[in-house]
Amino acid sequence: MIAFVILHYRAADMTRKCVERIKALEGDKKIVIVDNASPNGTGQELLDEYAEDSEIKVILNPENSGFAKGNNMGVRWVQENVPADFVVVLNNDVEILQKDFCPKVEAIYRRHSFDVLGPDIISVFSGIHQNPKSLHGYSLESVRKKREKVARTKNPILLLLSSGEKNSPAIWKRVQRRRRAKQCIDSSIPTEGSVLHGSCVIFSKRYLKKHPEPFYPKTYMYFEMEILDWLCRKDKSVVRYDPSIEVLHYQYVSSKQEYRSIVKRSKFVIDCLLDSLTAAEELILESEAEA
Repeated sequence: MIAFVILHYRAADMTRKCVERIKALEGDKKIVIVDNASPNGTGQELLDEYAEDSEIKVILNPENSGFAKGNNMGVRWVQENVPADFVVVLNNDVEILQKDFCPKVEAIYRRHSFDVLGPDIISVFSGIHQNPKSLHGYSLESVRKKREKVARTKNPILLLLSSGEKNSPAIWKRVQRRRRAKQCIDSSIPTEGSVLHGSCVIFSKRYLKKHPEPFYPKTYMYFEMEILDWLCRKDKSVVRYDPSIEVLHYQYVSSKQEYRSIVKRSKFVIDCLLDSLTAAEELILESEAEA
């Protein structure tokens, strides 16, 4: 069996579409929807709607605890209630089109025995292939450098420029293509040890047995996968990217409902990212102190 954990916030129609696609997949499945305290009441709406569907479980989180804790809640429920061999954690704005997605995941595991797996993630917004995010993980030095760089973008002029860049598909596509070319990232080639994108990530039962809550809980949003990569490298877990499985990612659906202003949305992203980078730095320092 494969379980799917969907983190829901506000955008009920997008969550329904995600669920509909999963239900059409081949194989034995369980779908867990974690509502992150949606203020528009859509969590209760989904709970009522799927109450009689034995394939779906809706969990109402009493508070919006962010990406890591919200997903950990769903993953923990799966492990306590469902004999799943794999847990697919995905945003509600991700669409799975391959009917044989589940058999493909199982076949990849038979060949490579992964702990964490990422599919080819195609951004509907820009057309960019979002996996792998990077071929190399972060060190303490690179975390600090990134934090300094992100902090500089809080300058009002830079914030405005960044907001416009990220909300123009054409500009953002060029920016991402340059970044990926600089790192020599080729999304058509399977890799091991690369940093994955967090909109859709697959955990094996083997990994979850050691790490029942896979995401580092001291973050709210952003940089979760870079921290997960660091933790996986530390305990020598197998992280694999395989383009034979693929999904579409619509991006920004929930955040656009929360923040109509692109500048406010960009400021929210920067503030969350700075907090996550601080958490990453503290985690690495604590680990080095214990070594």
